[in-house]
Amino acid sequence: MKTPAPVQGLVIRYNYLWLEEARSGLTEGVKDRPCAIVIYVSRTGRASVVPITHSPPDLGQEDLSLEIPEEVCASIGLDQQTNWIRLDEMNSFDWPSELLRPRPDKPERCDYGMIPKEFYEQIRDHLVRLAEARRIARINRT
Repeated sequence: MKTPAPVQGLVIRYNYLWLEEARSGLTEGVKDRPCAIVIYVSRTGRASVVPITHSPPDLGQEDLSLEIPEEVCASIGLDQQTNWIRLDEMNSFDWPSELLRPRPDKPERCDYGMIPKEFYEQIRDHLVRLAEARRIARINRT
């Protein structure tokens, strides 16, 4: 599997560990999923990703997710179901990682493609607001 350069806005397939899974003692996520790289620090080689899910946000927590526009999903190869980016938690890890996973439809790749600049800026701005309010949980992984 070819490992791409870690670029902010790149969607990858990754073994995401949800906060509730980590709190219950798990060290690996129960499901591989698309995730968006939102931070990459070349000096340390650390990447941070947010998960993409089909589950809509819970009632009262709508401000913690963004629905991915249908045209963005199509352009990066996500399925046609409604996809959401969860922004209240993230995984941080050393790049590259054995936690990167091959795409089911293209096992030679772990990346889907780039989120368009305009939508990435919405994600970034939303993350900044949540970070300022201290509403983002970070799970550090190796």
